[in-house]
Amino acid sequence: MKVELRDKIKREKMLRELSKDHRSVFEQKLQRELHRKSTNPIKFLMIAASVLMLFSLGYLLTNEQNVPAQQLETPVSKVSLEEFSPELKKIENYYLTAISFEMANLKVTDENKMILDGYFEKMKILTKEYQLESEKLQIDKIDEQLINNLIDNLQMRLQLMIDLKNELKKLKTQQNEQHTI
Repeated sequence: MKVELRDKIKREKMLRELSKDHRSVFEQKLQRELHRKSTNPIKFLMIAASVLMLFSLGYLLTNEQNVPAQQLETPVSKVSLEEFSPELKKIENYYLTAISFEMANLKVTDENKMILDGYFEKMKILTKEYQLESEKLQIDKIDEQLINNLIDNLQMRLQLMIDLKNELKKLKTQQNEQHTI
């Protein structure tokens, strides 16, 4: 057994000794590897893709910062009066129908065009106010003042249409009196 171990150690020692030109062969291989030109097209494509991604990411980030704050806010779902109460929806429908009916019965002529334009401008302002107030409605917050404002706006619009109708009747009566005289 002692002999076997000694033999093994001798064999290993011989295997450990490097050949005389081992160092020069190693240096040659090292030089070839280090100075070899890499013309791998995949590396080039990977670098180009990385640069392209960086530019596009920068573009997206700068454009996102330019977006107005209104667009960045989470959109609140539009809520109608019906979602608070069916009675409120009936009231809203009543006023909107009455307003539409009054508008449908208007007859536009050259004589009343100026008056109609003035009333329609007031109507447009009230309609915009109504839309702004409607956008403030939120399901989780029942705001009586806001609902009352919406109903008041509808009432004012209907009253405006009734006033317009009366104004037009008065104008027509005046025209008829002038024709009869």
